[in-house]
Amino acid sequence: MSHRFRFERPAYAELVIAVVVVWGVCDGLSTLLAAEFAGAHLEANPFIRSLLSMPALAFAVQLGGAVAAGAIALAGERFIRTVPGWRVWFAVLIGGGIGVTGLNLLVAFAVV
Repeated sequence: MSHRFRFERPAYAELVIAVVVVWGVCDGLSTLLAAEFAGAHLEANPFIRSLLSMPALAFAVQLGGAVAAGAIALAGERFIRTVPGWRVWFAVLIGGGIGVTGLNLLVAFAVV
């Protein structure tokens, strides 16, 4: 009996949700963690750096930005699907967000 592994491509909405979760939740929380342990002065984004004195607001802004980008991506699905390589672009966005989250965690735990 032969079993074949079959990879199903994620649906468009799943890719958008992944981008929102990675950039909104994971990056937001890891940024707060890095700021708490290593200091807000290490944050590269000057706007987020200015908000890090109010962690809940900083997280809300990051999450809100990711949700807004996700909403725009969902609204423009019909157009985005016509762009060659759109799945690769989503993979790069998700991978980049995972990389940024990992870097934030390295900064946070390097000083512990």
